[in-house]
Formats: sequence, structure tokens, C-alpha cells
Amino acid sequence: MTPIAPPASETPLAYTVEDIVTDALIETGALSPGEPLEADVGQWAFRKLNYLVDIWSAKKPFVWSYVYNVYTLQAGLSPHTIGNSGVATFDTSPNPRPTRLESAALLLNISPGQVDQIINVRDHDWWAVNQVKSIQTNVPTDVYYDPTYPDGSLYFWPVPNSANQVRLQFWQAISQFVEITDPIGGPEGPGTLPQAYRAAMMLSLAETLCPGLNKSVKAETVKGAMEARKAVFGNNDKSPRQRSHDSGMPKSGQAKPDFNWATGGLPGGPPE
Repeated sequence: MTPIAPPASETPLAYTVEDIVTDALIETGALSPGEPLEADVGQWAFRKLNYLVDIWSAKKPFVWSYVYNVYTLQAGLSPHTIGNSGVATFDTSPNPRPTRLESAALLLNISPGQVDQIINVRDHDWWAVNQVKSIQTNVPTDVYYDPTYPDGSLYFWPVPNSANQVRLQFWQAISQFVEITDPIGGPEGPGTLPQAYRAAMMLSLAETLCPGLNKSVKAETVKGAMEARKAVFGNNDKSPRQRSHDSGMPKSGQAKPDFNWATGGLPGGPPE
């Protein structure tokens, strides 16, 4: 028997939104494998997928990484805006304005190299009680991010009076799609996503399509969607940091009496 030779080349794995939509409709039973996708049904399911991604992009468990982007400050400007409107101070195209600012740093060119000077990320309560909001300096120490729409607003304080650079850390999540032919990595993005996202997206979409199709969600679909989303959450959740006392360091709080053989384990009581 003549052995079967492997293919000369392999096509890179690349999914489009239409692939996800088609598979989700097959999962619901509304479409059979190989059956062509009707344009109006496809566009409806495409919109439903964007609704789903809209929710995911605002939830931290669906954030798979963080991006560190460098921007140049404009002297005397407050606030600096960030987004994809085309008029923002810091452009994020094709991605929308960030949901949350995780960290910020002022880039200082100090010998022998560049140094990140940490900028404290503040909340709206801190900004509200700040009595002198327009004071200027060449080294801003704090920033308050207001996620206004379509562009977010960055209030650096004191207001920068020189064109230094800042490094801003934001969430990286799935972007909403423009066309059904877009790759699943977003417009102009790759045709792949991190592990478990593709399955979570397809199966979760199938769940949301069933009411509009007047169909019941299959138990297998619900189970598969929950497992896929759990896998995404598990990859993105950080383990809490635990701290312990170094040897010989005193402990805080009220000290408990040592065990005494005469009194036993109960304070002031007889031996147990």
C-alpha cells in the first residue's frame, strides 16, 4: 500500500465573524451544515454577536492582557482625550476608547536611560475635592480618567506644561466588528483569538440566538458555553497575593494567651 503523503502546505487557521455566526446557527438547529447562510439572518446574528462583544469588552474577566501605549502630552491641555473619534488627543483606532486606566507613568530621559516616573491613578472623588485643578508643572504626579464617550478624558495633575511622553496601561479586550467578513480578532486583526475565546463566543452567541429563533437552548450548548467561559475566566483571573510575617517580626492586633497545661485550651478554664 502506498503511504499517503502529508499536504505540501497547510492553510493558516483563520476564522471570520461569518464562521462564528454560521456555527452558532448550526448549534441552535436553525441551519444545517453546508446550508448557505441567508443574508438577513446572517446580519441579525452579526448584530447579536456585537451586542455580546459589547458586554464582554466592559468586563474584566474577559480581558486577556494589558496594553502599554506611549503618548505625547500637549502642554497646557486639560483634559487630554483618548479614543477613535478622529479628533482625540491620543488616537486608539481601530479600537474604541479604553474602559479603564490601569496605570500611568511619565517617561523621563535620565542618564543612563529612560525612567518610568509613576503617576498615581485617581478616582472621581479625588478629582472632585481637588481645589486647584489648573496649576501647571512639567512633572504631573496624578491622573484621573473619566471614561466619557466617544473619547475618554484624562485629567493630568498638575496640568503638564511640556511635551513629555507618558506610558498608559489599558485593558485589551475583544473589539466590536464592522463587517460580517471581519476576522474574529477584530477589524484588521488576526483570524484567531486566545485559547477558549472562539468556543466561548460561538456557544454564547448560540444561547442568545435561541429566543429570537423561537427555539429552546440545548442542555449541551449551555454546558459547553459555561465551560468555555469558565476557561476564559480561569485564564484571566489573577491569584490573590498572600503575605506572611517574616521570622521574628511582631504581629499586629490583640495577642492571644499562650496555651498553659494547667488551664488547658479554654482561657481560665480547666484542662480539656
